[in-house]
Amino acid sequence: MSLMDDTNTFEDKTMPAENFFANSEPINDPEDLLAILESRPPTETNHYAVLNISKSASIEEIKEAYRRWSEVFDPEKHSDPALKNSAAAKLRVIKEAFDVLSDPRQRAEYNRNGDSGTASKWDIGHKVKTPQETMDDYARLAKEQQQLELENLVRSRNDITIHVDATRVFKYYQPPPISPFGRTSAKKQRTPTIIDSLERTEISQLYMKNSFLTRFGPKTQLILGGDMTSRSGTGSGNITGTLRHIYSDKLSLELGASMLSPRAAIVKGTYNVDPLTFVAGTAHFRGTRGPTPLVMTFGRRITKGTTGYMTYKTGDWAIGSWGPVFDERQNYSSMALGISSVDVKDSYQVEMLTGVLRSNLLMDRTWTVDESTRVRVGSNLSSTTGLTVSIGGDRRITQHTRLGLAVEVALSGGIAFNLKVMRLGQSVTVPIMLSNEYSPKFAFWSAVVPFCSLAALDLGYVKPKRRRERAQKLQELRQVHAEFIANQKKEAEEAVNLLKDSTARKTKQEQEKDGLVVVEAVYGNLNAGIIADVTIAVQALVNNSQLVMPGGHSKNHVLGFYDPCLGEKKQLRIRYEFQKSMHEAILDDLEHVVLPVR
Repeated sequence: MSLMDDTNTFEDKTMPAENFFANSEPINDPEDLLAILESRPPTETNHYAVLNISKSASIEEIKEAYRRWSEVFDPEKHSDPALKNSAAAKLRVIKEAFDVLSDPRQRAEYNRNGDSGTASKWDIGHKVKTPQETMDDYARLAKEQQQLELENLVRSRNDITIHVDATRVFKYYQPPPISPFGRTSAKKQRTPTIIDSLERTEISQLYMKNSFLTRFGPKTQLILGGDMTSRSGTGSGNITGTLRHIYSDKLSLELGASMLSPRAAIVKGTYNVDPLTFVAGTAHFRGTRGPTPLVMTFGRRITKGTTGYMTYKTGDWAIGSWGPVFDERQNYSSMALGISSVDVKDSYQVEMLTGVLRSNLLMDRTWTVDESTRVRVGSNLSSTTGLTVSIGGDRRITQHTRLGLAVEVALSGGIAFNLKVMRLGQSVTVPIMLSNEYSPKFAFWSAVVPFCSLAALDLGYVKPKRRRERAQKLQELRQVHAEFIANQKKEAEEAVNLLKDSTARKTKQEQEKDGLVVVEAVYGNLNAGIIADVTIAVQALVNNSQLVMPGGHSKNHVLGFYDPCLGEKKQLRIRYEFQKSMHEAILDDLEHVVLPVR
């Protein structure tokens, strides 16, 4: 059996499974940082960072933080008019953060929308803007709002799968020319070229699917779609409609139907028994020729991100004489037991299936190599087709585009190469059948040549080009935000000047009891050496020989910090003395800080 005999059973192994918990991953990829900087200028103050509290802080913790910082930045403690004015300005920032976070309604709005949640989004700019600049800002926001509404109204997805048979490319045979008298001609045969080999490829099958999703309220979705298959000069297609509705936190239903022949309908429901357990059932209605095939799944979360499940499929079945006889059934019953784990950096799946016609053991694992690259390895041991092994991965080549490659080798079914490109809900998949027979040598080169070629292209052209474009765009953005960068640095220096006296006293107290003394703290791009000295600002956060800096937000919003390398990945390095021993900690920008570490 070939790896690509049946489109309906074709499994795309080009891309690793999508990670539905990706939003919880810290944003460290330079492309993501640059995109965020372009769409959301760095002009907002993070109230949680100002008070140095976590997003889940209680009202008592908010009040305590406000009391502590108000005492530190009390203007009456300074006789110098410049310091007094600086302290008053910092106190206004602290008071604003307290007013927002201490009010439940304003805090909820702030958590959802940031500063735009507590103030009207249409309050444009500063008073010094000209009328034309203000009108331009209104026009820009109106356009963004209209675009967002259109995207939420209709979401399109398009999938194209082109099956290519290239088995004849690597098996060239040219029969010797025959003379008119039946003898073999002595004419010299022409040496085949690469063009001759490529001309022997053919598209064995074409599959296209398009769908549109639109919402009717927060709990209801309607999906209209169509699909088309063409093979060996014949084709077929259908139009489908699916309605999804969430009745409650426990129950959701899905109804679907095809509008053309062969007509069919599907009913699917999911019920959450408790926060860890769910039951799902699916019924396929295909007329009155037999009982409805059913699929039932029971699942339970074992650990965070890991779920065990059991699935039973009835296949085609009969009650007495109603229903197809055994030999005429298209689908047969099966039972599957599996475990699936999805994490930010690593995911895997193990499934054992046993059925009437076949049984198989499936193992699959995906690793996240870096912010842009994922690698997947899978195997399937089947009672009918033997062992099939696949290796592949995907890489983000632009902000919205991913390229995936995979090689699949079956001991009984040959070698296939898969290519996939995805961009904004649109995907093109090209499975290429290279050989109908298994050959270790051919399998090795089928994997090595494409991957090495793409790696060379990536290292020699794509990455340098992206670095140049990013550097140019980053330089432009820094020029646009030059005034903001200068003001933020000035405000950080003013905060440090205000913290010097209180921090010196705190440092002396910590030294007397062999507590936590910050020797040096720097923040920024440590590898490039673009850093800011934040030693005093970090020491000011030490309380009772402990340093706590909640994560989840950039540290450049902390009082006494500023962003020395706008748009680049930043880290915080702290060298500190605790109990007469020196220690060092390097933490990512969004990482939670708790020192000392045992």
